[in-house]
Amino acid sequence: MTTNAIKLAGAVLTFNGNTIGEIQSLSGTRTRTIIPIHSCDSVDNAVEKIAGALDEGEVTFHCVYDGSSGGVYNDLNTDFQAGTKGTCLITYSDTSSHSCDGIISSLGLPSGESDGEVGVDVTIAFSGKATYTDVA
Repeated sequence: MTTNAIKLAGAVLTFNGNTIGEIQSLSGTRTRTIIPIHSCDSVDNAVEKIAGALDEGEVTFHCVYDGSSGGVYNDLNTDFQAGTKGTCLITYSDTSSHSCDGIISSLGLPSGESDGEVGVDVTIAFSGKATYTDVA
């Protein structure tokens, strides 16, 4: 059996022009409000639904902590504290990409296990409409 699956390894995420290196996991969700419509003159007394507003959602990722003055945590913390709205661009290993403006809504404290690396969890809440670009 042949698959079209791609690996997450090789994906690159940038926020506000800064590349976030050593991402170990990545997840997100998008939603659309569904508006129920029912009126007294419905012939079959069934609720119909129409599409409402699109919410591009958020992306959450875990990356290796770099606490140096030029490191990723410093960049993320600066943008988090300032409430910076920046562009989040995720480029996957097959060159497809997902881009949307966003704000860092959650920035974890550096943490880890005693025999592992120190990492940090980050969530970026998207704002506005995202752009998806497929493989050329």
